[in-house]
Amino acid sequence: MQRSTAEASAALAAQWDGDARAIQTLDDLASFLRRLRAASGNTSFRRIHAGIREFHSEHSIPDVVPSIATIHGHFQNGRVRMNSDTVLGIARALGLDAAGLRSLAQACHRVLERANRSVIVTTRAEVPDPTAAFTGRQAERDRIAAHVATARRTGAAAVVVIEGMAGIGKSELAFRAARDLADAGLAGAIRLFADLRGFDPVEPPAAPDAVVRGLLAHLGTPGRRIDALSPAARVTLLHRELASKQALLVLDNAADAAQLEPLLPRNPDCAVLVTSRRRLTDLEAAVRIPLGTVTVGEALKMLRRHDPSGRLDAAPGDAAALVELCRRLPLELAAAGRQLEGKPDWQIGDHVERLRRIPAHEHSGPALALSYNGLPEPDKRLFRLLAIHPGRRFTAEAAAALADGTVAEAASTLARLYDESLLLRRAADAYEFHDSVRSFALDRGHREDPASTQHAAVANLLRHYRLRLESAGDADTDWIGADRATLLACMHVTGHDAAAAALAAPLNRALRLLGHYDAARICNRQLLRIAHRTGERAQEADARSGLAEIDRLTGRFRAAAEGFDRVLRLRRELGDRLGEADALRGLAQTASNDDYPLARRRYDAALAIHRRLGNPVGEAEALWGLAEIAMSVGDLDTAAAHAGQVASICAGIGNRVGEAYGLRALGDVASQRGDLDAAATRYRQSLHLCRQVGNRRGSAGALRGLAGAALRGGDVDRAERLYRRAFASCRRIGDVSEI
Repeated sequence: MQRSTAEASAALAAQWDGDARAIQTLDDLASFLRRLRAASGNTSFRRIHAGIREFHSEHSIPDVVPSIATIHGHFQNGRVRMNSDTVLGIARALGLDAAGLRSLAQACHRVLERANRSVIVTTRAEVPDPTAAFTGRQAERDRIAAHVATARRTGAAAVVVIEGMAGIGKSELAFRAARDLADAGLAGAIRLFADLRGFDPVEPPAAPDAVVRGLLAHLGTPGRRIDALSPAARVTLLHRELASKQALLVLDNAADAAQLEPLLPRNPDCAVLVTSRRRLTDLEAAVRIPLGTVTVGEALKMLRRHDPSGRLDAAPGDAAALVELCRRLPLELAAAGRQLEGKPDWQIGDHVERLRRIPAHEHSGPALALSYNGLPEPDKRLFRLLAIHPGRRFTAEAAAALADGTVAEAASTLARLYDESLLLRRAADAYEFHDSVRSFALDRGHREDPASTQHAAVANLLRHYRLRLESAGDADTDWIGADRATLLACMHVTGHDAAAAALAAPLNRALRLLGHYDAARICNRQLLRIAHRTGERAQEADARSGLAEIDRLTGRFRAAAEGFDRVLRLRRELGDRLGEADALRGLAQTASNDDYPLARRRYDAALAIHRRLGNPVGEAEALWGLAEIAMSVGDLDTAAAHAGQVASICAGIGNRVGEAYGLRALGDVASQRGDLDAAATRYRQSLHLCRQVGNRRGSAGALRGLAGAALRGGDVDRAERLYRRAFASCRRIGDVSEI
């Protein structure tokens, strides 16, 4: 680059005030690259590509140089992810100096971490129930029901936005209104929920594309189809999927209209309830319901639910003062109501006086402060520690890990915090914070707990999740499914890179086996970021191997082959023989789609390494692949020998997934030989094991085998039913390899 270009680029870098604080989003990164390119005299993309290639060659960097199309894409707004190495390579090729590159690297780390956390979202195939304490808001409920009914009659869009300050009861009103619509027959059979996390005190707002992905999955769209589409195409598909359906969609905690726009269906038969702290005046075709504080009468009714003794009516002046001290906010009224329940011998005036004595710095939430101050010290400590939990959902086991206590103690404390209205309970064994209460707890924690205490608590939590994943086996599917978002959030905890990286291996394995491929991608991408940050090349190889495996399972065979080839080079450079064998296995599986001789050579190479190292799991995996190839070329004797070894090895080490796959291969051999009874027996044994451990991919393969045996035996109806079940299972997990 010419000197004038470098000077212009350096001047541009200086505008960041040294630490790139101006860059907060992926679009900001793209904008900076565009300005940097303009400052360089609009260097061509071909020249940028050549500059990156030259740098790689000069510094013996083995990484693949990004294509011109990939480089061009990094200059465009609207991306859902970027590669930090590509961003830095582009900037370096455009002449950004060393100081600028350091600042840009910091900005990339911050922005990409935030972007990756934003794709960890909570969506559900049902709308949460309102709490039992909900009362009032009848006028607003009637207005919502009337608007939806009118929209249905006239064919207009039915979008209702409930707006108001924190703690005012927006979410509870939306949940209650959803139940009203269901009772009136206006909700339809499809009821979807998404937490858009617009005002979470810790996590970034949910990425719209990630929410679209979640909603499409709930609507039955195969994961592979979702993954293959662009973000814009996914939005189009969501609208098309909802176009002919009567549905209810609740979008909670919206950040702004831009976040909402892709999620709003155009179908008049779809009712949408939105909650937000902001006034969304730029949201077209929406009915806005500003939610104010409850009336004194409604507030007293809420308090009477907690204290029906008549104390409130006997002291109307004190009761009114109590309501005003709670600012007529449902969240604080619920906390005050719990205090009335807990102190039945106190007069209302005593509660009023107690609230008035709250310190000035607590006046933003006096009832919360009063509830907190009344807790025993161990409960206070756990309340504060729960606020630094990386996820939004926590169980007694997780709470016990944070507090370094017993599960029984944690369960009792969680129940007491719930009774004090300091926690919400959305499931029988799981709790969560209201955003405002979490902010309060975070503030108390930062003031009362040393950083070392908080760091140790999070370390205990990450260790708990890792050990549970490692020891639970494959059968603990319900927990992994329910806590998937929480486990992914743990991968993004700042200051715990080593613990997060250790969590990645068992988490990736569990997510892959259960067919949660999109979540597995998020896990491996975060591990790759950690590896880049720490310089741990073994972690980089693990992450790239995990990504290549997901590419293979979802039909991206070219990307998978490139990924495994890169991993193989990394493993050999590191002298990691076990990792080398695994990369060879991945390359063999990818090659087995169209090149049996190459696949067999790679399996043989992997098998030799595993036997030399005494690794029975790897040996069984290689033998399984060789059995598949032998089956494909009609060598049934060899296939049976390999499959029998797989089943025997895996049964001996307690690997039920591997045993199931070996039994299925034996079933395939028996079916090919015409021994349909033996084949059916093997397939049923395989199916039983797969269901025991929750391996949906293996279950689909066993069902496919049973279907084939039924078809060979002339039972066409049974074969069709079994094929349909197998196909449906593959669609649900986005797995093409078993179809």
